[in-house]
Amino acid sequence: MKTLLSTDKLQQDKGLQPLTHWLSELLFGAGGALVLVVIIATSINHAAANDSDIGSTLSMQPANTTDAANITNSAKTTNKASITNTTLIQVGSADMSLLWFDIYTAKLFSLDGKYQANRFPMILDIQYHRDIQAPDLVDATIEQWQHLGLTEDDISLLSQQLVRAWPDVKQGDRLTFRVNNPNDAAFLLNDTPYYQVSNAQFPEAFLDIWLSEKTSHPKLRKQLIGAN
Repeated sequence: MKTLLSTDKLQQDKGLQPLTHWLSELLFGAGGALVLVVIIATSINHAAANDSDIGSTLSMQPANTTDAANITNSAKTTNKASITNTTLIQVGSADMSLLWFDIYTAKLFSLDGKYQANRFPMILDIQYHRDIQAPDLVDATIEQWQHLGLTEDDISLLSQQLVRAWPDVKQGDRLTFRVNNPNDAAFLLNDTPYYQVSNAQFPEAFLDIWLSEKTSHPKLRKQLIGAN
C-alpha cells in the first residue's frame, strides 16, 4: 500500500508541475503537440523493450465488449450494474483518446439511468487501455483538483485517501468507484474490493473530475451524463 503524501510534496515547487502536466491532460482533458511527443517517445521505448506488446498497447481493445459493469461478480452481459442489492442502469459512456492513442473508457451508472449531481447510489467504471503507474494517476488527479479550484488544504486531506485508492493499472484493468452515499464509497479493481473510502468529502471531489461543470473535458462529461 502506498505511503501517504506529505503536505510538503503537495506544495512542491511549481517548476516540477510541467513534468506531470502532460499525463493530466492525457487522462482528463485537451492534448497538444508536447503531449504527443512524450507519448510517442514512451511508446518507442516500450517497443524496444518488448516488441510483442506494441499492438496491444497502441490499439483499443477493451476486455469488456458489452455495456456491463456488474460490481458483485465478473459477468458483464447487460447495461446494468449492481450495488449490494440495488441494480443501477447505465447513464452514458465516453472514450478518452489522443489521436490514435486510446487511454480509457468510462461509464456512469445511476439508479434510474439518469444523472443528477450528488444523487446516490452511483458508479463510475473506468477500463484502461494503457499501463499507468499509480503515482502518475495521483499527480494527474491532484492537478485536476487544482483546476476545479480546491484549496491546498482540501487537496492535502483528500490525497490521504487518494494515494491508497489509486493502484497501478494495466491495459484491460477496470477500476470501479462505487458510491452508496458520501459515507459509504469504495474502489474495486477488476470487481475485487480494493479500498474503502473513509472521507465523506472524497466521493464528490473525485467524481467532479469527470462530472463537474468545471471539468477540464466538457465533451467527455456530456457523454457520461447522457447529455450529448
